[in-house]
Amino acid sequence: MIDEAGRLTKQPFSINVAKKETIKMLERWLSDPTYNTTLLRDIKPLKKSENPKVIEANARFQLGLTLLKIGKKQEAMIEWRKALKLDPKNWLIHKQIWAVEHPDKFYDGNVDYGWQKEQLEAEKR
Repeated sequence: MIDEAGRLTKQPFSINVAKKETIKMLERWLSDPTYNTTLLRDIKPLKKSENPKVIEANARFQLGLTLLKIGKKQEAMIEWRKALKLDPKNWLIHKQIWAVEHPDKFYDGNVDYGWQKEQLEAEKR
């Protein structure tokens, strides 16, 4: 969820549109301008890690995004690999690296989740 200042106040979550409760919540969110305020009031703030490695990994991940945006793909990859060494369980960093290295697995039709699982297993070995 995003607050009035554009800050992320709730971590992204999985949306399963097969669930009637999810559809109901999304419909209300779209139709009722006050519902977002209610959601923002009721959510707990994001927990920030106090682990210095995770903090540094997050900073390097953000730096990598900025570098990619200005066309410095190789520099971005270097930062993401450093970030992944600091926080090897960070799924978002894994996916970002894979998406840049193998865009066909992410942007040509459906995302290939089976391939992602294979990649993760290969990296563990």
